[in-house]
Amino acid sequence: MKTADTINTVCSKLGITKADLAKRMGMLPSSLYRKLARESMTLEELQKCLDVLGVGVEFDLIYPDGNVHRSQVNHEMLLERVDMLETELEAVRKVTEFHKKSLRDIRTELNSAVGYAELGRKRDAKAEAYLEKMQTVLKNMEMTIAYALGESVYEEPVVEEPENLEALEGRRVLLVEDNELNREIMKEILVGQGLIVEEAGDGSKALAAVKGNEPGYYHFLVMDIEMPVMDGFESTERIRKLPNRIRANVPIIALTANARPEDRERAVQVGMDDFLAKPVSSTRLLSSLMKFL
Repeated sequence: MKTADTINTVCSKLGITKADLAKRMGMLPSSLYRKLARESMTLEELQKCLDVLGVGVEFDLIYPDGNVHRSQVNHEMLLERVDMLETELEAVRKVTEFHKKSLRDIRTELNSAVGYAELGRKRDAKAEAYLEKMQTVLKNMEMTIAYALGESVYEEPVVEEPENLEALEGRRVLLVEDNELNREIMKEILVGQGLIVEEAGDGSKALAAVKGNEPGYYHFLVMDIEMPVMDGFESTERIRKLPNRIRANVPIIALTANARPEDRERAVQVGMDDFLAKPVSSTRLLSSLMKFL
């Protein structure tokens, strides 16, 4: 039954006109008529109307064990309960955000651990087994974290060891990453392969570096997505809009710890050429660069 029909029925039984009801509610009769016709009464107005008519709101509370408890509240009690629920909901939101931040921090720490293991493998052959263990831990934890954060789990395709890596020697790459540890890890991989590496801590510095050097100065940009000042998406968009086409078309490889489908779609939209999920192995990073020679 519609609200208007219910109120009409109650008014008729009590012998109260809707004009009199409107006055008791402190409303103009025309305003009440309009709200009833449009079914646009707010919860507060409806409860006040029912209070004036002496009608309570009844509802059933159904418990997990199947028991049903019938309850009744008036206007003031219901609004007070709504306020309490909103306060509790805000507290839950804050706790949820705290847990999400903790999970993202764990993901960052795991990425760093795998990065250190990658460096260890280059320095000590015995670190190979440790690296494999860390990669397994990261993969399992990544699936758990992604599920908890409501993200899709992306499986990186298997990449073979690239050939003709000597072609990268002497090429200049701008490494854009705000995390010093990640820069150190990737710089060692790149320098170890004979590349010339320059660094930038955010997207605005990357943009300035591309604009401030001769066209074709950089052969590649390796660009993190989540950075302060200017993120990788905005930086890429601005680089692609530069008037000099050689500058604007420099290959840009995206880096992110959150390999979500929406991030990949956005990367394609802004003009990024490849997409690598952290932690980045030397094989995957060098293979990506080789695509653009």
